[in-house]
Parts: sequence; C-alpha cells; structure tokens
Amino acid sequence: MRVSLVACAPLASIVATAIALAGCPSPGRDVVPESRDVRGDAVDAGAGAHPADAYTYVARRPHAAVGLVGAHFMSDADAQRIVDRVADDLESCARRVEQRGELVEGALQLVAVTGSRGTAEISDVRFAPGGPVAANALECIIAPLRASTFPAATKAGVPAVAIEATWGIASSANTDAGADAGRPL
Repeated sequence: MRVSLVACAPLASIVATAIALAGCPSPGRDVVPESRDVRGDAVDAGAGAHPADAYTYVARRPHAAVGLVGAHFMSDADAQRIVDRVADDLESCARRVEQRGELVEGALQLVAVTGSRGTAEISDVRFAPGGPVAANALECIIAPLRASTFPAATKAGVPAVAIEATWGIASSANTDAGADAGRPL
C-alpha cells in the first residue's frame, strides 16, 4: 500500500507527524542541500571580500595548516601566538611521525580553554575518521597544547580559542607561516 505525504500531513502533533513521515515511502532519491564550503581557489579567484566563515588567522607549515576559528577573552596577538605554537608543534611532530612512517592525512577541530592550572583544557574535539588520525592528533596537537600555558582568566571571562587543523605529507603549498590570515585552510 502506498501512502502519500498529503495523507500524512494532517496529523495533529509534531511527534505524530514525525512518526507518520517515517512510515511514508521516499520518492527514491536523496536530497542534498546546497554546499557552502569555500575552498582556497574560490577565495583566490576573488570576490574581493572574505566569506563569513573564513578563519581569523591561519598558520601554514609544510606538513600542516592551523586556522583560528575564533577567540574569546584574549587579545588577537595571544590567539595568534597560540595558533602559531600549535602549528609549530604540529610541524615538528609531523616530521618525527613521518620518519616513523605513521603520518596520515587528517583533520581536527577543537576548543581550548584556560584551565585551573593555567594550561589548556581541551573540549569539543572532532577528528577525521580513523585510528591513525586520532593517534596523530593526540601526539602532535592535543598533548602539546595541553602542556602549554594559556592567558589567565579575568573578570571578563575565561580565555578560549577554537581551532581547526589539517595535516599530512609535506606540500610546498603550505609553507607560508601565517601570511594568509582570513583564508580557508
């Protein structure tokens, strides 16, 4: 028996509607919303203005790029120093991991907040899929970041940064150290 969406629509409550729609047959195709991803080439090709979701600052290294998504209760200079430190630590670690033959292409998003001991506490971590990606991220980003000092909390609030990082085998395209502020990774 085929049930149409029109037959499912008059249900009284939202919950009942959701249950009814789950039982309605699909038209046989997936619908994907329009993507808003911005790639470096799109920005380079140049609409002139930076997209709304551009990074505040980007530090590029041969094996990695680290973007500052945002910072709260700290100066821009402090936030940029943190991103540069993460990029430098990631680069030196990636070289060691690459020599062991364990470096994989990966990505991570995280939020780092000043902890009670003045060091970074990490939350809201997302890794690209795969155990080797998580292993690289833990060794090369999270462990060094947790050991680093962060700006002290003030009456205004607790300092925090949100960053995204990508890494992999060295590429000559990732060598400008932070000169691309505002550009996507």
